[in-house]
Amino acid sequence: MKKIIQYALAIIIVVAISGYYYVFIYAKNHHRNVQTETAITIVADSLSAQFQADEKKANALYLNKAIIVTGTVLSVDKNQQGQAMIMLGNAASFSNVSVTMATNASAATSSPALTITVGKTITIKGVCTGALSDVVITDGVIH
Repeated sequence: MKKIIQYALAIIIVVAISGYYYVFIYAKNHHRNVQTETAITIVADSLSAQFQADEKKANALYLNKAIIVTGTVLSVDKNQQGQAMIMLGNAASFSNVSVTMATNASAATSSPALTITVGKTITIKGVCTGALSDVVITDGVIH
């Protein structure tokens, strides 16, 4: 019985050390730098239309890939974490493109993003994470 407790305790310690390493060391040093990746260039209306027409096919083409999307700004807001969110697309469309701006470049991108005016056309680079009612892009940076 004593050996079982020792093994269980050893396993718990190894898991705790591994978790600490991943959260505080590995994750900080191994971020995906989308801005250096080759990206797929597309218009916001076309991207949302492709997801509406065939989500499975669109996921195969765009999911977790760097995308440069150009579109008309429909709205500029902040999410619950304080990140700038920009909606691109067509006001008459059922689905648009929601872009959450990168936090690691907040000084360079979030402040200008908040001064972007609705109705202007902009280009943003980020990672496509799929579609809910809108196509979702994260880690966006004005391109």
